[in-house]
Amino acid sequence: METSGANDLWDELPGDTQNSLENLGVTSPDWQSIQNLSPGAVFSEIGSQARAQAKGPLAAMFQVLFVILLCALMEGLKVSFGDRPLSGVVNTVGTLCVCAAIIMPIVSCIAETAEVIYGSSMFLMCYVPVLAGIMIAGGQTVSAASYHMMMIGAGEVVSQLSTYFLVPMLNIFLALSIVSSISPRLKFNGICEMFYKAVKWVLSIVMTIFVSLLTIQNLIGVAADNAGTKAVKFAVSNFIPVVGGALSDAYTTVQSCVKVLKSGVGAFGILAAGVIFLPVLLELILWLAAVNLSAVVGDLFELKEISVLLRSVGKVISAMIAIVVCCMVILIISTVLLLLIGGGHT
Repeated sequence: METSGANDLWDELPGDTQNSLENLGVTSPDWQSIQNLSPGAVFSEIGSQARAQAKGPLAAMFQVLFVILLCALMEGLKVSFGDRPLSGVVNTVGTLCVCAAIIMPIVSCIAETAEVIYGSSMFLMCYVPVLAGIMIAGGQTVSAASYHMMMIGAGEVVSQLSTYFLVPMLNIFLALSIVSSISPRLKFNGICEMFYKAVKWVLSIVMTIFVSLLTIQNLIGVAADNAGTKAVKFAVSNFIPVVGGALSDAYTTVQSCVKVLKSGVGAFGILAAGVIFLPVLLELILWLAAVNLSAVVGDLFELKEISVLLRSVGKVISAMIAIVVCCMVILIISTVLLLLIGGGHT
């Protein structure tokens, strides 16, 4: 454990992630610590995080509902101002008030999401070499090389995208959604819809290709490593006189011990990835629920401008959720495949 550098992984985690893991009873990549993890502690931590992240979305939702009720009241009065209906002015002002209530928190949430994704990629850069080194120590040299190459490349891509592409792209998407909602004459709705669908399709294709390549490489690597291990055991058992059989059994025992170490570090990586993304994922889900619920209330009072704005913001949040889930799955699924397929190594 000390030689592999696994103990240093704890220090590479963000402070909030360390606190959450401590609440779960996990303080190191030791498999015994992770084995004591209980479902009750997991659900308790999820509930605690949800309560902590609910303050912003709930406050914004109550502000938006207040604006909707005020606009509905003015709409019901049917008051006119000169030649222009006052209700039209009220709807426009109401839409701008909704923007003031939710846009800045959403922009902050976009920046926070990008920061979390960047932090996860930095942890991935430290985690992958440790796990690859443990695999090499256990005789899985081919699997370790393919896993290291794929995951380091994925971590670098995720890091660059979160820094130079994610924040500007989502902010532009949000701005176009707001403008198309406030000014119907500017036909940006088609562009926003196309962008939203493109994000979903691109992420689906990228995840399919990534998981397929990683699965194929793991299958080939495990087959090659199995052949090499059996050759070593055969040579030791048959060409070393007297103690050859004992050395072959000892080699198998050492490999089993390394497998336990690999399983503990792999499980720690999966758990750490989930805990890193949990707060921002819960916050985005709560924001999506708050925005959609407010849009439903707007529909009840026939406030089309506000409802269109809220649903456009909801699409931006949905795109962010898809991006976060994609980044989280890259780390979790890759490690799960490695542990499941690599488990057949004998």
